Amino acid sequence: MPKFFFYAGTGFCLFVALCAAAGLVSQAEGGPLAFVAVHGAIVSTRGAAGWAIVVALIAGIATSAILVRMAALLAARNVFGALFALLSTTAGVVSLVWTLLLQTRMLMLVRNGAVYGEIAQLHFAALMMLGCFVSLTFLALRPYFSVQASRVLSALVFFPFPLYCLILAQELFVSTRLSPLPSASPAALVFFGVVALLFFAIAVHCIRHRHMFIETTNLRELLDTRVDRSSRPIGSVAFDS
Repeated sequence: MPKFFFYAGTGFCLFVALCAAAGLVSQAEGGPLAFVAVHGAIVSTRGAAGWAIVVALIAGIATSAILVRMAALLAARNVFGALFALLSTTAGVVSLVWTLLLQTRMLMLVRNGAVYGEIAQLHFAALMMLGCFVSLTFLALRPYFSVQASRVLSALVFFPFPLYCLILAQELFVSTRLSPLPSASPAALVFFGVVALLFFAIAVHCIRHRHMFIETTNLRELLDTRVDRSSRPIGSVAFDS
């Protein structure tokens, strides 16, 4: 993996973690749920809203590069998990691009004084798809985290998907208002907190194990803890413990 993409992806993982933490604090203080240029049911019309969409797109693509590299490292141990993580990451990027395109259209409509009611529902659906694929990506990368990261991190990846299912159930069967974003519920607070913690832990993990991401390595020796790396004379046989 080129050093530029590695450091850019790691930096944007930290950026996403900080943004999720900021959103968590804002919701805890009673503020509406926000995502890039959309704040509750209101679309920001400031000049920074357009730049926020561009930065979110770059951050999503750079972060996905780190996740794809983790999927490549996982391929030596779990091919199905690596393929599932790759497909989930790709679908997450597509969902992010579609969501940001909808936000761009909503921003243009608001600046021209038009109503964006129907597009708001498409934005809600795209955002829920994004949350689903991000949760599935964390779940698919769990074998990688269980080998290369701490047990706490490998356990945290189980939380986003059930929380997402709870948020989806609340929006389908409980909530009655139409909004481009889900309501700020306790499940949403915990979801943002777990996502912030996961991206922060991924950034720290990438810095600590940067040799696996930058250098050309033997993936099976890195991921398979059963390989005996002690020196042996030529012709000896190593058995799994």
